[in-house]
Parts: sequence; C-alpha cells; structure tokens
Amino acid sequence: MGKFNRSLSDKITALIEEDNYTITEICCIVGISRKIFYEWKATKPDFAEALDQAVEAREEKLKQKARQSMRQKLEGYRQIETKTTYVASKDSDDPYSLEVKEYVVKEKYCVPETSAIVYSLSGGYSESKGRKEPQAPSPLVITVDSEKTKRDLERLQKNLSEKKGSC
Repeated sequence: MGKFNRSLSDKITALIEEDNYTITEICCIVGISRKIFYEWKATKPDFAEALDQAVEAREEKLKQKARQSMRQKLEGYRQIETKTTYVASKDSDDPYSLEVKEYVVKEKYCVPETSAIVYSLSGGYSESKGRKEPQAPSPLVITVDSEKTKRDLERLQKNLSEKKGSC
C-alpha cells in the first residue's frame, strides 16, 4: 500500500481531472486500495478539497466541450473526408509492400441544425422545464365487441366496487 504524500495526491487528482478512469482504476494505477482512497478522503481535508477541485475542473471542461459542440451545431461546420486507396507495389518483390493508388479529399459543409437553433432560442434546458408535471389519470376506455365479454367486465367492475366499499 502506498503512503500518503503530495505527489501521490497530485497524481490522483490529475487522473480524476482527465475523466478517463474510474476510482478503482485510479487506485490500481497509483498502487493503493479503494478503501485507502476513501479513508484518505475522509481523514485528510486537503486531499478531499483537491479531489473536489479536480471534479469541478473536469465538469468545467465537459461544459466547455458541450458549448463548443453546440456552437458548431448552431453555426454549421466544414467536414473534411480523406480516402486513400493502396495497391500492391509493382516494383517490389515483397507482396506486402504497398503504394498509394489514389488519394481523395472531400470537403463538405454541414448546415446548422434547426433543432439546435430552436433549443438555444427557447433558452435551453432548465430544471423547471426538465420536470414533468403530474397529470391526472385519464379514464380507461375499453371497446368490446362481444356481449358476453361486456357482461363479464361489468360484473367484474361491480365486484371490484363492492370490495372497495367494504374495506
């Protein structure tokens, strides 16, 4: 088990900030157990604060990427596709030697997305918009073709209402 020190703390916070690893993977990389990690987090306020700052930095990077992606969707962007075709070399005896036969570069413009524009003009996502209002239950409507089935359903409904009344 590793002993707590500043360099180990810095390495852990850097790995958390990268957002590529789980806590278990980070612990394996730095050579400590999950138990020790959470023990340090609980008993060492400087370490806990450094972890919180790393998480905040990671979240800020994620928000920045999301804003960049949204901007790209709002403004449109150019996309460059390259296609390289290889063939076996005629000059070489080696069958694995290849030479470029064709190199094609395509550039296309991706237009702004209407849904992204509408989303940004409507103010985007907010907590109040994200919550769904509870709706009153609508009555259940069953269409029955058979008279026998209709009578059976009516009898069932009558029995159920009698049971509710006796409770």
